[in-house]
Amino acid sequence: MGELNKKRRPKKTYLPKHLLFMKPILAVPLFLLVFISCHSPKSLSTIGYKDYIVAKDAPRDSNYISMLRVYKDSVDKTMDEVLVQNKEELLKELPNSNLGNFLADAYLWAASKYANKPIDIAFMNHGGIRVNRIAAGELTRRYVFEVMPFDNAIVLVEVKGVVVKSYLDHLADDGGGGGVSGLTYHIQDKKAVNIFINGKPLDENKQYWMANSDYAVDGGGGFYGFKQMEQNRTNYLQRDAILDYCKMHQVKGKPLVVELPKRITK
Repeated sequence: MGELNKKRRPKKTYLPKHLLFMKPILAVPLFLLVFISCHSPKSLSTIGYKDYIVAKDAPRDSNYISMLRVYKDSVDKTMDEVLVQNKEELLKELPNSNLGNFLADAYLWAASKYANKPIDIAFMNHGGIRVNRIAAGELTRRYVFEVMPFDNAIVLVEVKGVVVKSYLDHLADDGGGGGVSGLTYHIQDKKAVNIFINGKPLDENKQYWMANSDYAVDGGGGFYGFKQMEQNRTNYLQRDAILDYCKMHQVKGKPLVVELPKRITK
């Protein structure tokens, strides 16, 4: 009877020691299986959306306007600062762009100042000019941010004349455009001819100091001839170069004038 009165203990199932860590892991899929089996599957019945028209006559939220006004007033004050008087309308055109030439002039001036030595030539790629027109009159900081919204920086590279010729041929094949400073050329049969640098014919064996953007030097636009050359990456933003160039004119009391406006002909 003593044997019968003993409580029967359930047999324990033991996992090998190296599998003990799997007990909670095994419990998770079992829980999910039970949970899923208790719920009927759901199917997507419809998709809805609501349009919000962004236009000048759209209803305005006065709370947001009030909240943002203090920031807008501060930004507007900065962006509407007049940097210089622009003497003539600047246009983005092909093959010659006086707007692009103005930007290239700014890079040439800023690069020479940065390097403390004359830089021979400078370029502005056509696609990087983000507005088509800057009107004559007051040129504000806002215009500079609109024409150059990117944080691209000026890069200085010493380039042999034959590479300059190859680069100009590449630009000529695209129809010219952009901006150049320190040089002129003519497009004939999609090639650059009659190339002059600082008033002298291009010497294909001579070394020239060039200022260009990191975008262009790295192959942006499809020309890769500068990529393997030794480069001086200035970290001088092109936008800052434009701002400094405009301020320089203002300090000297001079209006902004693009000298020799016709630099690329066709």
